[in-house]
Amino acid sequence: MSRFPIGASVRDARAADAPTARTAEEAAARIGGPVFLASEELPESFAAPEAAEAAIPDLYGGGRYELLWRDNSWRVALRYWRPAPPAPVARSVEAAVKRPLGAARTPEEARAILQAPAELATETLPQRYATRARLMARWGALAAVGLAEIVEREGRFAVAVHYWRPIVSPVRAPQLAPAERHELAERIAAPLKGQAPQAPLDIGLFEQPAPENPDIVLAEEGDGRVRGE
Repeated sequence: MSRFPIGASVRDARAADAPTARTAEEAAARIGGPVFLASEELPESFAAPEAAEAAIPDLYGGGRYELLWRDNSWRVALRYWRPAPPAPVARSVEAAVKRPLGAARTPEEARAILQAPAELATETLPQRYATRARLMARWGALAAVGLAEIVEREGRFAVAVHYWRPIVSPVRAPQLAPAERHELAERIAAPLKGQAPQAPLDIGLFEQPAPENPDIVLAEEGDGRVRGE
């Protein structure tokens, strides 16, 4: 497996002392945040492949570089691990894409939001797409900056999202983040409302509401019976 340099730009990635990593997980661990594999053309152009090879001795074999013919000249693209924008912070992948608690680049930033130790996770959303084009129409922007990956599941396409989530202890429930505590307090203070108006009493043929309390249904024999008993 090829090792790719890590850098915030193609110039940083070409530096002699640029760190390298084989996988996104290894690169993320080295810089303390999510990364994605970028492919960026170098500013130089070459009249022939031999000129490109002379300028870049490791052009072939390592997998880092790609020789391209573009605009009547030979150009070289470099693949490198590039830091992704701050990833969403949430307790589930669904919350990460709909209503995250915030965004963080490092475990320390995520911990400050969650008020608990955090880890960078990758989870796949349940929705499936018949074509890659339809998926990219919805998630292309997120994938372009390295916060999502396109995966194939059972002949269809899905999106896997990178986000920070709390590290849950097997013996202790995670504490609520400040934003979650605030939302919970608002819900507790709000008046309770049913999802639908209360249904009318189910009164049978030989039953009638009690005159003194319409919430009580009386049978023909006269014994009080509350609905549902």
